[in-house]
Amino acid sequence: MSDGFFTLPCRVILPAEQRDRLERLCRARSMEVSDLVSELVVQYLDEVPDAALAEPIPEPYAPSLSEQLRQNERELRRLRMRQNQLGASAPGWLDNYVADIEREIAALRQKLAG
Repeated sequence: MSDGFFTLPCRVILPAEQRDRLERLCRARSMEVSDLVSELVVQYLDEVPDAALAEPIPEPYAPSLSEQLRQNERELRRLRMRQNQLGASAPGWLDNYVADIEREIAALRQKLAG
């Protein structure tokens, strides 16, 4: 996406006579099919009343820094308990994961401290 424009990959299915009309219109306007279809979609959307549109998709939920910190602290407690249960037979990846969570917690605490 750049300058507010983006690409929507899609397939346009037309009967043969409509495809022919589209091709002739493109030649008459010296336009690529994608440019003409974009223009047609813009014109159509400008004419659709707002009442006919669905509500905007809500922004995805993003937990706050303090909530992320609590989640990571819970995960760290769970992992440390598992580490203690396994003792010397704990896999190496578990130690690495615990270290990653500890770094993430430190970074979150630093962000919260401000």
